[in-house]
Amino acid sequence: MVRFQRFEVEQWMDDYETTPGVLNIAETCVESVSIDQLVQLSNDKAANPLQTSTVLTYGAIRGSSTLRERIAALYEGEQVSSDNILITQGAIAANFLVFYGLVGPEDHVICVYPTYQQLFSVPESLGAEVSLWRLHAENGFLPDMGELEQLAKANTKVRKAETLRS
Repeated sequence: MVRFQRFEVEQWMDDYETTPGVLNIAETCVESVSIDQLVQLSNDKAANPLQTSTVLTYGAIRGSSTLRERIAALYEGEQVSSDNILITQGAIAANFLVFYGLVGPEDHVICVYPTYQQLFSVPESLGAEVSLWRLHAENGFLPDMGELEQLAKANTKVRKAETLRS
């Protein structure tokens, strides 16, 4: 059975995110807005942002074709097909899918630290050995390339962006 370490950031957010007087320095999203506030931000304030005649279904597993086509169109000149776009419910799901597809029990992963806990806990839960590439105050929190070289092993997983696109 896969075991995950407790995600302390999420626990802190559950405990304190909406507590009056607490400064939330752990937020990873833009401020939430209501539908009314969203309409006020729109150029066409008369347009109804909700299509109330749309039947709500489970939806396409990889995301709606319209959304995937619109995202693919953002990559003008790079010939990205909507078939190569996968919609996830946030970065945590996307990160998990990448790790699940690329990392296994015999692998070694180097993770910059400090960082979001998922980036080292998920590879570890998949059986990979994880080394933390620590950022240090005395180095202005800049990564030390020499330290990276020392952390690398024969089984360290490295993929070029081109590999991920194919």
